[in-house]
Amino acid sequence: MSHIAVVTADLDLFRSFYEDILGCETTLVVGVGRDQARQAVVHAGDAMLQVFEVPGYAPDTSGAPMFERGRLDHFGFRVADEAALVALRDRLVAAGASSGDIRRLGPMLSLRFHDPEGFEGEVNCLDPAYDPSSVRDQDEIVDPAWYERTRRALGDHSATFERNRP
Repeated sequence: MSHIAVVTADLDLFRSFYEDILGCETTLVVGVGRDQARQAVVHAGDAMLQVFEVPGYAPDTSGAPMFERGRLDHFGFRVADEAALVALRDRLVAAGASSGDIRRLGPMLSLRFHDPEGFEGEVNCLDPAYDPSSVRDQDEIVDPAWYERTRRALGDHSATFERNRP
């Protein structure tokens, strides 16, 4: 996957939240001239968001329950480990963007948040306490290397989005 395209009514507000709270980095803003819609390239580690500003955009799914928010329900970011997840949780709670509840979801720890426009996101890291032998009999293991692939997806610290913070 090369990028995920998202729409915002206020690019400056979007950037402030995703840069200052989540640690993403904006690398390019284009269309800043008269009568041009602005868009930004925002990086979360190796992942890229293409953010389009549409003034007046008001998503009608804000606050809707999971799986009732349209084709793209949410997206998840990753951090290096549980300590980084807890540090990010503290920033999200201080910003009023999360309840702070960290849940165990299979091989990962999960923290949900809402951005200033109501879009729900998730932050994950590998759960060090997860036992892959706990897969239930009714679960279908399609790829025997599922756990190793999941570990790489959640645990490749070189590609996490969290910038080094003091």
